[in-house]
Amino acid sequence: MFFSIMSGGSMHSVLVGLVCLAIASAISCSSVGSSNNIMCLESERHALLQFKQGLVDKSNALASWKSEKDCCKWRGIACNNQTGHVTSLDFSFSYDPYLNSIEVPFRGEISHSLLELPYLNYLDLSYNDFEGTMIPKFIGSLSQLKELKLAGANFRGPVPPQLGNLSNLHTLDLYGNQVVSSENLEWLSHLSSLRYLNMSQLNLSEAVNWPESLSKLTLLTELELFMCDLPDVNLRSLSFINSSTSLQLLDLCYNSLNSSIFYWIANVSSKFIHIGLQGDQLQGPIPDVFKSMLSLASLDLSFNQLEGGIPKSFQNLCSLESLTLRSNQLSENIEDSIKNLSCAKNTLETLDLIGNLFWGSLPDLARFSMLRELNLAANQLNGSLPESVGQLSSLEVLSLVQNSLSGVITEAHFLKLSRLQSLAISNNHFSIN
Repeated sequence: MFFSIMSGGSMHSVLVGLVCLAIASAISCSSVGSSNNIMCLESERHALLQFKQGLVDKSNALASWKSEKDCCKWRGIACNNQTGHVTSLDFSFSYDPYLNSIEVPFRGEISHSLLELPYLNYLDLSYNDFEGTMIPKFIGSLSQLKELKLAGANFRGPVPPQLGNLSNLHTLDLYGNQVVSSENLEWLSHLSSLRYLNMSQLNLSEAVNWPESLSKLTLLTELELFMCDLPDVNLRSLSFINSSTSLQLLDLCYNSLNSSIFYWIANVSSKFIHIGLQGDQLQGPIPDVFKSMLSLASLDLSFNQLEGGIPKSFQNLCSLESLTLRSNQLSENIEDSIKNLSCAKNTLETLDLIGNLFWGSLPDLARFSMLRELNLAANQLNGSLPESVGQLSSLEVLSLVQNSLSGVITEAHFLKLSRLQSLAISNNHFSIN
């Protein structure tokens, strides 16, 4: 309507004006877009260059730190794309022999200049070689850190308790620093946001307060402390330990812990999915501490001195996928023990009872339809092998070596074992039909 009453010349002027307006708008948008191309801050760039000076980079892995002005584009660095602040340093070293890599780990020391990166929330220096220096105390002042990974980096000396100041930390991985120690783990109890903790292979032999300190980490879901020479749990301290933690995965293997650890486990969480206690000093019967752990999928109590059999309380473990009890002194009628696993008939994939004293005849196993590994070698089993074994269509490993089983092995024993990869039945009294 408006254009219909205008002259031809006026119409031309309007069209030209609209085109110019569109061009101006495009130029304006382009200039705004370029202003959003945030580069790293000069002060943080300088801090990173100081950090680099402390490293010995024989592989010249940080060559980009010379040629590229924007430190957000440097190898191992990530920045906030709105502010330009450095948020992540990832210098973990991983050697893959199949890649024929010429890179070698960084050596040297960690510079205090990291303190000039106030928004750093991720720091991974794993599997480098810091040549026996101590973990720097100043790392405890990197208040925004959410993930700290220093695994296998050849540190030595005590863990600085200043790490307890990192209240935002979700992940702490110190695994494999074998000459690092901590005599008091009270500092851990201040890491209120911690979800994952791995201090495996550290020397914690003097950390008598480890159960109390860890019990205060209510958000912790994964705990790995294998080969730490942990002291035994003081049963008198259990009254001070709550069961409100979120622990789901627990690995305390090869610590020579006695059976008091069972009662700490029962007190600290009922949400476990995996528990590993192999290679400790567990003795006596397996206690009824697992009956309320309805989500438990994997339990490894191998290489201990446990006695008795699989307890009736295991009838509650309907989610169990793997049960490993090898190399103990368990002695019970095999049928009674397996009966106590009946609730897991649709989930159990691995049953490993090698090297115990189980006796009697094998029961019908066909109901355990998901079994992939059945390891019953080196026990005192007798009687014949039930043909129901041939119905285990998922079975990949069957080991019955060194028992007193007898009878005829027929095609029925292998009827549906199309996935079988390993069969070991020697040192018995079988005959083949």
